[in-house]
Amino acid sequence: MVRLTKHLIVAALMISIGAQWVVLQSAAWVGMAVRYSMETGSVSKGLAETFDGEHPCALCDVVAKGQQSEKKNTKFESVKKLELFANQSCVLIIAPKPTSVHIFHTVTEVAVPRVITPPVPPPRSVAA
Repeated sequence: MVRLTKHLIVAALMISIGAQWVVLQSAAWVGMAVRYSMETGSVSKGLAETFDGEHPCALCDVVAKGQQSEKKNTKFESVKKLELFANQSCVLIIAPKPTSVHIFHTVTEVAVPRVITPPVPPPRSVAA
């Protein structure tokens, strides 16, 4: 369930930034490259036809129309400024009174340095 939720969140974020058009366009280019390479018999000619812009496929047309309609929908009309304090000549700020007094205690403990020396490493065994 957690994995599904993460995938849905990623999908929603990708759609919110318009990544669906990148994914669709990439799929269209892959399909076009394969198809044009098969038709021409050469990978280089197939890639040239794919990216020259003169041979768009149906999916490329859908992507272009979708991007254009998305650009038209994102234009904002003039937004009026909200004036929340238009009728007030001054703003009064009231600070709350303190309700309790905090007493801080001082620390009197002091760290003592270590006086015990570490043990000597064990003797090495003599090879026979």
